[in-house]
Amino acid sequence: MKNWFFTLYRRLFRTFRGRLAMHYIVVELVVLLVAGLLIYIVLAKQIYQEVDDDLFFEAQQLVQKLAHTPGTQWGRQLQDFSAYYRGVVQLVNREGVILFNVGEELINREKKDIALAVHGAFAGNATVFVSTSSLLRQDNLRVAVMPVRVQQQVVAVIILTRTTRDIQKFFKLLYILGGTLGLLSMIISGVLGYRMAKRSLRPIHEITHAAQAVADGDLSRRLESSTHDEEIQELVHSLNKMFICLEANFNSQKRFVADTSHELRHPITILKGEIEVALMQERSQEDYKTLLKQLHHISERMQHIVNDMLTLAQADAGTLEIVQEKVDLSLLLQEVGQHHLMLFSKRNIHLDMQIADGLEIMGDQHRIERVFYNLLNNAYRYAPSNSTITLAASMAKAYISIQVSDCGIGIHKQNQQHLFERFYRVDDARNTQQGEGAGLGLAICKHIILAHRGSIGVSSEHGQGASFEVKLPSSAINPEFSQRLQDVIQAQAIIK
Repeated sequence: MKNWFFTLYRRLFRTFRGRLAMHYIVVELVVLLVAGLLIYIVLAKQIYQEVDDDLFFEAQQLVQKLAHTPGTQWGRQLQDFSAYYRGVVQLVNREGVILFNVGEELINREKKDIALAVHGAFAGNATVFVSTSSLLRQDNLRVAVMPVRVQQQVVAVIILTRTTRDIQKFFKLLYILGGTLGLLSMIISGVLGYRMAKRSLRPIHEITHAAQAVADGDLSRRLESSTHDEEIQELVHSLNKMFICLEANFNSQKRFVADTSHELRHPITILKGEIEVALMQERSQEDYKTLLKQLHHISERMQHIVNDMLTLAQADAGTLEIVQEKVDLSLLLQEVGQHHLMLFSKRNIHLDMQIADGLEIMGDQHRIERVFYNLLNNAYRYAPSNSTITLAASMAKAYISIQVSDCGIGIHKQNQQHLFERFYRVDDARNTQQGEGAGLGLAICKHIILAHRGSIGVSSEHGQGASFEVKLPSSAINPEFSQRLQDVIQAQAIIK
């Protein structure tokens, strides 16, 4: 019994659908009570008004008959009236003597209200009133007291009463019927409300199970709700979108950790092997210097990978620091291009710079330099000898468009969408000269450009080279950089 009561309590008061059903019942109970009270007030007033009007009319008719009948015949008139009238009929003279009485005596009983009405009637006042204080009592009486005049003199008072027992029976039946129907209505409303709430909350249960499955590690779980409610559909769409992002981020994190481990494992293995070989036997000073140079080269590569990982981690956490300062992009690109001239000359690669003057942005100069160093290094790595690499920059509405193009073998379409992912390297002929790159350069470029509210993309046809385009929001030109730009252009002319 206790467990049953606890289960019922939990379902009704500890669940949303139970509380909703109880709210339905309470609201309907209030509505029924208010409606019942209004119906009772209006109906009772109407019925009692009709009873009072009929009682007053009958008393008035009787008084008129008595007024036009000799006093010796009043008894016969009252007897005839009492034969069909259901209620008390009394005739009282001025001395308080009851001249005629049919039914219970009213004057001799303790009914002060009737005595006062009789006294007022001898003063010429006719009235109809309720002789009991509660309308719900069965012995409630409606009383009419009216003076009988003979030659303009009040000689007696007629008293007529009518019980409201039949009316009370009607109201009792109405109470019982209304209460029964109201109770049934509340029970039905509660049950239907509970079932409707349970049915309406079915998508919430599906969402709960799906969220629990995702929390347990099933990131491929998706919601499929058949409901047509816009609110639920929007919630399902948002949650599915969130689950997709969670799965993508989790997979990206796993891939990031796996690729990082793979990239660091190789130099660490080499580093460990070199040290073990060095410790196996005594070596000359020159051999140790050569070995230390190799170890230094390996440690630099590891440091480069770790720094790149730190940059990406800061970008993911939203803590990548971007200094906001004016940067003369025309000058910056000219300087980056000049720094690559000696490198390009080793393979007889020509750098064609088509950079417009007056290009300026707001941002971090060192990080922007890193972007174009990476792009030019990639172009050099994949461009064939005796070819041309183009570095072009121009205004395009509110943005500055910078393009780095090479004449290499190009990139397949299926590889282009993954090109800016971490540790992604194209496994084809374009990758033959990539050297020791870890595959983080383009991912870092993307995060830096996005942090500057710009965009980066690639367009390529296989066998026709690749072109990387960077778009950065423009700002006004800073005249202070003009002289530096002219100096760089003149230095390039001397080298050529």
